[in-house]
Amino acid sequence: MLWHQKIDPTKDFNPKPFVLWRPFIAAWEWLFPPTVAHRDRQSPLSRWIATFVIVSFCTALLLLGILYARPLKNAYKNMRAEGMVKEARQMAENGQVVNAVMKAQEAYQKAPESIDAIRLNFEYFTLMKRDTALFFYDKLKDLGVLTSTDEQLHVRCLMNLGRPKEASVALDKLMRSEQPSEALMKLAEDVWGQRDQNKQLRDVLKGYTEAHPDDKESVFRLAKVQVASGNPSEISEGMDALWTLAAQSDALSLQALEFLNSLPSLTPGDAHKLIERLKTHPKGNEWHYVTALKREVQQFPARKKEIVMEATIRYRDKKRDELLPFVRWLVEEGEFRQVLAVVPEEEAKAHQGLLENYLNALTMLQRFPDVERLINDPAIAKVIDPTTLAMFRAHLAYVLKKPAEELRSKLILAKDAAQANGRYPSLLQIARYAEERGHFDIAEDAFRLTVKAARRASAAPRIERDAFTGLIKACTANHNTEALLQATTEAVQRWPDDNAFMERHLYVTLLAGRNIELALSNAKNLLKLQPKDNARRLAVALALWRLKDFQQALSYLQYMDLNFLSEGQRAVFAAIAHSGGFTEEARGVIKAINPKADMLPEERRCYELPLK
Repeated sequence: MLWHQKIDPTKDFNPKPFVLWRPFIAAWEWLFPPTVAHRDRQSPLSRWIATFVIVSFCTALLLLGILYARPLKNAYKNMRAEGMVKEARQMAENGQVVNAVMKAQEAYQKAPESIDAIRLNFEYFTLMKRDTALFFYDKLKDLGVLTSTDEQLHVRCLMNLGRPKEASVALDKLMRSEQPSEALMKLAEDVWGQRDQNKQLRDVLKGYTEAHPDDKESVFRLAKVQVASGNPSEISEGMDALWTLAAQSDALSLQALEFLNSLPSLTPGDAHKLIERLKTHPKGNEWHYVTALKREVQQFPARKKEIVMEATIRYRDKKRDELLPFVRWLVEEGEFRQVLAVVPEEEAKAHQGLLENYLNALTMLQRFPDVERLINDPAIAKVIDPTTLAMFRAHLAYVLKKPAEELRSKLILAKDAAQANGRYPSLLQIARYAEERGHFDIAEDAFRLTVKAARRASAAPRIERDAFTGLIKACTANHNTEALLQATTEAVQRWPDDNAFMERHLYVTLLAGRNIELALSNAKNLLKLQPKDNARRLAVALALWRLKDFQQALSYLQYMDLNFLSEGQRAVFAAIAHSGGFTEEARGVIKAINPKADMLPEERRCYELPLK
């Protein structure tokens, strides 16, 4: 077959590679021969070098794997966490707050060192008023990535946790290190405006407004601080600034009017100017008009009927939502018949706000059959919420003097309805209602539920504080020392700077005989702040009495005014005096105490001790 093939002996069947590649190819073939013939011609040196290259390459790969495996893994986790953070923020923007918080925590669990995940959790837990936020703040601080926004959020976190002193210190440090800004001035107002640091806040705001004269928000903040300063010249300057703002037609001018209305006293001229401006402000609504009516009645009480009739004519053809502020004002003013004249029953039955005020007017006019007919109307249940309807039924049972058990059952139903709907304002109202009517066990439960609901809803700290105050009173009225001790402990943890809560907590702790040495130290520290305070001196004496140091305890009872003590505290005073040998004096104190007085069990035992 060969003579049929056309073979060109001059043809090169292995073309040479590109000239620049040839040195590399030659070096590679010298170390790693491509054929057996090349391998036979390979020198021992090249074989050793090839072995060294292979071992070095594998060792380098192994070292790189050891050094960079964790960083690569962390980088992957951080990338995943960043995606979760973006997803969480998107959820929050869409109103899915709970899901957003859960996603933020999941991001942190996936990548505990992710700065974005840590920062997002810090933001969320601050808004939720949880002390967990401080953990994430410390994480950011340890990583050295704190920003000015983080520091400002830290101050807000401390305020939310009831630690205003620490917040003030942190803010002062921040103000010294950061350039003044709108956000920082707002933060200073929120922190220092609630404490006795008027001059410090005023100086900061003055400096900022001088540098930014067109910033109306800061001018408004400064004016409010000046009015609260107590300095006549500052008050005058602040009032001038407020009226200058109020004369304009934007939303801020309306805020200035609302602040002016909140002041405890105004001159007749300022009051008249405020009334006219509230009625005519272009951005004002019916609430502002009704506020002007309130002011007008306060200034001219003799013209009340005339003012009410003029306003009634104005509101005759208003829509239901516009009518509500006026009707509510009529109820507050005791104009119950006017409510029935302004609001037809059918109109009231179609609007919850109007219906509530309509029922209140009927109740105050003692038209109880009409109230009962309406609250039992099936159509009403579609308009009014279950909690409010249950409260009206409970109140109707009270005013009709139904048996106590019926009132109790209806109050419990109202409390359960409010709890199911998570309505902490209603829970607080039910708790106070039950407390006023002597159902302290229901009040205690409702106050405790208010605290939980307010925390879940991240309500204003004032709501939670009011609930704790009521809870402590209800536990005392129930003679429940353990529940009282738990309530005061939680209150002190929530507001460690509140001396009223601390004082009550120490007294109950000592009554129960718990942590006496620590309580004694804390009681002495409180007494140093007010050395003549009778209740605090009694707490120190009680601690020493518990420690069997009777003589030292007696020294704190000297020159104590018993008129400032409750009957239970007087019983404790008598028990300490009795143990110190002042038997007759102790019995004299006991005789002045009503035997049926409300006391905690431990106070009752103190009452009985001198009588033995």
